[in-house]
Amino acid sequence: MGAVTIDGSDGDLDRFAERVLRGSTAVETLSPVERQMRWDILDRSGFTRSTALRSGIGLTVTKLRWERSWSMAFDHGISRLKFVVARGPGPRLTTSEGGRHRLEGGSFHVSQIKRPVRLQFDFDERGADRDHEQLSLEIDRARLSELLGTEVLPAAVERVLSSPRAYPSDAHPIAPALFRLIDELVHCDARGPARQLYLEAKGLEVLAVMVDGLEESERAASSALSAYDVDRLERARQIVLARIDDPPRLPDLARLAGLNEAKLKAGFRALFGDTVYGYLRHRRLDEAYRLLQQRRYSVSEVAARVGYANPSKFAAAFRERFGIPPSHVS
Repeated sequence: MGAVTIDGSDGDLDRFAERVLRGSTAVETLSPVERQMRWDILDRSGFTRSTALRSGIGLTVTKLRWERSWSMAFDHGISRLKFVVARGPGPRLTTSEGGRHRLEGGSFHVSQIKRPVRLQFDFDERGADRDHEQLSLEIDRARLSELLGTEVLPAAVERVLSSPRAYPSDAHPIAPALFRLIDELVHCDARGPARQLYLEAKGLEVLAVMVDGLEESERAASSALSAYDVDRLERARQIVLARIDDPPRLPDLARLAGLNEAKLKAGFRALFGDTVYGYLRHRRLDEAYRLLQQRRYSVSEVAARVGYANPSKFAAAFRERFGIPPSHVS
């Protein structure tokens, strides 16, 4: 299969049908704002419907069934913030940067593609002969803030927006109301002008339920950490940043922050969304990018400044993080 880039634009269904499904299905226009692609190929059947809502939400509904294991892969361009909820068996998603996610019942995901990345979907026999149903909402950060009437977005959304990864994804327990909404959207039979109004209302309801679920899961997570723990963990983070080229070992960091090592490791991941050394690695590479843009230091000098003794390992980590070698930063 030749590379095809999917990026959330109006032509996505056409490109997907033509290049990923090799032109074996056509895209039909259901209304000025809604289009549908049928999955009637080999042992796969179902549909994908895409709607551009007046609220600024891109709503996609998919129902798919397969008989045996299969895979597909394509390149995805930069996307808007995406909320995805699925029911039933689903594919394993693997990204070219090493991320792995399961798109199936039990949780919903918040994600955003920040730079081009290759996605591979593996549908295994475990889910054969059962329906995979999925809702996907895409929205700009500014529009989400406007709809919510606040600049302070849920912490899970902010983690995704601020993550340095190409494809950050945050999973959260699914709310029972989302199962009802999947039914209502997958089996929507409204017609004419009422259909667009119905989809508009349901799209906003799905978004509201998801945002409420995010805030609830964040409250539950933060309640496990006391104000003292949060203060000590923030102290640990500041120590790591201040000693980015020569960080303390975990036992020493725990002592300096005033925590035991177990609380440091568990609390750091809960509060900042990564391990101590995962967080350090991202910040090192971010600082390296900033220094390289100044064009004052060689690649080897920058590697040493951010704590990499081996320039080759630095170059490999940099390429994995940003998709280009450090020598190409301008």
